[in-house]
Amino acid sequence: MRRIVLYISLLLSVSCNRATQAVYDETPERLLSIAGLKTLCDGQSSVVITRDVVIRGQVVANDLYGEFDRRIVLQDASGGISLALDENRLSERFPFGIQIEVRCNGLSLCDYGGKIELGLTPGQYGCTPIPTDEIDLHLRISSRNEALPRARDLTFAEVGSQHIDTRVRFRDVRFATPGQHWCDTDPETGQTLTTEREIIDPQGNRFPVRTVRSCDYALETLPTGSGSLIG
Repeated sequence: MRRIVLYISLLLSVSCNRATQAVYDETPERLLSIAGLKTLCDGQSSVVITRDVVIRGQVVANDLYGEFDRRIVLQDASGGISLALDENRLSERFPFGIQIEVRCNGLSLCDYGGKIELGLTPGQYGCTPIPTDEIDLHLRISSRNEALPRARDLTFAEVGSQHIDTRVRFRDVRFATPGQHWCDTDPETGQTLTTEREIIDPQGNRFPVRTVRSCDYALETLPTGSGSLIG
């Protein structure tokens, strides 16, 4: 079965205005973990970063299979975060596994229903993307070692907010409706719809798997039998 990207995402409308412009020094003031960066947005719908802080992480998700529109996901040992970038074919520029350094001064953190993103400014659906001509100001490839970090084994009950935008594995699970397509289709327009299916563990517990309508495999069928789901 093709490796499918699975992430946890909730919805919350936010709005705010950009309050400052980016200022760059040759030597960043400090390196933060991804989890540490996210704490700057604790209890707020959004915050503009005004210090020369840098995060580093590996690309663990991009738009290769049509799942993340103008987004890549970085992960370090502390957690993961989505970056909003206004460019198509991000998988060619930022393939799986490469190490990215992000200079965060002048960018915004947005809490979108409990999922914190990094981008240019707060928008209706999370952060607005960093413009193409500003991507090189903020992002630098620091290593092209393309070995993905090992997925963490979890049970459904162990999933928490700290696992958002990180690679996880559910072992010995099966789909509740094998043979159906990953995505439903609108009977009137014929367009695919973003759809939730359920996976079931050996104890009968259920967990939702949300598949974005734009993914390349939307009309492929769900697998039968039990196995591991990594995403």
